[in-house]
Amino acid sequence: MIIDTKGVIAFKGHPANRPDLVADFDNLLAGKTLEGEGCKPSPAKADDEVPEGFKETNDEELQAIHA
Repeated sequence: MIIDTKGVIAFKGHPANRPDLVADFDNLLAGKTLEGEGCKPSPAKADDEVPEGFKETNDEELQAIHA
């Protein structure tokens, strides 16, 4: 697991799966994000397609569903 300078998990997995750990750490120290397998996906853009059947909900609705 690799944690960025803000305390957020930047990579989950074995570090040997990263092609260049030195560059990864340099990028994290520069405030950049890591990309690739095991990294947090980039935030969705407004023009991204919404998956079929997806419905936004809030905490109250989730509690009612689980009750």
